[in-house]
Amino acid sequence: MPLIAGYGSLLSEASARETVPDLSGFELCRIRGYKRVFDKVAMVFFERHGATADRRDIAALSTRPAPGFEMVGCRFHVPDASLPALFEREHRYRWVMAETVGPDGTVTPARMTTATTDEDYLLNKCVTEAEYERRVGRFYRGKLWREDVLPFPTYLAFVLRAVRSVSEAVYDDFLDTTFLADGETTIRTYLAETPDWDASAGNTYSYLDEEPS
Repeated sequence: MPLIAGYGSLLSEASARETVPDLSGFELCRIRGYKRVFDKVAMVFFERHGATADRRDIAALSTRPAPGFEMVGCRFHVPDASLPALFEREHRYRWVMAETVGPDGTVTPARMTTATTDEDYLLNKCVTEAEYERRVGRFYRGKLWREDVLPFPTYLAFVLRAVRSVSEAVYDDFLDTTFLADGETTIRTYLAETPDWDASAGNTYSYLDEEPS
């Protein structure tokens, strides 16, 4: 069965099983060569959670290549029959083989979502203009991958709650190895500099919303 690597809310096994109920072999690991970045504009925020295009805080979590970087992630096996639904949920990402290091030091490649470009998404993931309109255009007309956006508050609170449910050590790692779209500002710094951020906002977000990562 294919091995999948997760890096956001999927760090919680409960969250991962909401997304992929028939997963097996769930374990925490370290993911090498990538860092987490809130740089992807997510359509679910517009469709279900009241986001508007004039706001900056409309970003979901993705990853970017970062040679020499390492972060806590998770990995688990997914039956072949469940892959199409997972790939559909993650339609706007690119899939790569990431190097994961297990608790016993075993290094194993796993499939992981990462950032792409608007051009690549249009050319290779949306066959027709009508498909792009159905998936994106009817909600949002700007670029999907941006360096000037901020985390969507409801989604950020949801992810942080899921990560913290794993352990304080995993939560601390997440705060220090996850960045704003600028690729430089950590989420720990962002939270410290955003005193009016509402940690309870994530109560309205569902495991079943798209872009779980």
